[in-house]
Amino acid sequence: MLSVQELRSLAATLPSTTFKQQLGPFALVQRPPSESASAVLAPTRMATSEEIQQGMLSLLFEFEQLRVATLPPLAATDRLRIGRRMDCDLVIDDASVSKMHAELRWDASQQRCTVQDLGSTNGTFLNAQTLGGREATLRDGDILSFGNVQFWYLLAETLHERLRAGEATGMGSRSG
Repeated sequence: MLSVQELRSLAATLPSTTFKQQLGPFALVQRPPSESASAVLAPTRMATSEEIQQGMLSLLFEFEQLRVATLPPLAATDRLRIGRRMDCDLVIDDASVSKMHAELRWDASQQRCTVQDLGSTNGTFLNAQTLGGREATLRDGDILSFGNVQFWYLLAETLHERLRAGEATGMGSRSG
């Protein structure tokens, strides 16, 4: 994971296209994981709506303390598995996240990313709404929750622009 401060210095020196080549088409931004939530081998525990709401609010007000998940390079059409298992593309070390929790699908030809829950115990949420079994298309600024762990889905261009502008707020969802 990279910190917002580390990416801010990178964004200041790189044009948007080069920044996107380095980062990928999108970023997943989150709070640093808490040590109490770490539990790769622990049984999955239930997510609570209060924890999900608190996590979403902290993303809005703690931008400078946030981290950007490093993702593998994406091909034209790619799938990223998310969960606690070490063989996932994005490992989330939190007991509210299932071993194989969800999947992101990137389609470069349509410049589109979708998310689908993989039958997780605590569910996958898009802007605090449960996905159930449906696949949903992500929009720039959406907030994804896997169990109690929230991520901001931001297109690389948007993140680059915000980092260069030094804006710490105003990055809410444009999906409504």
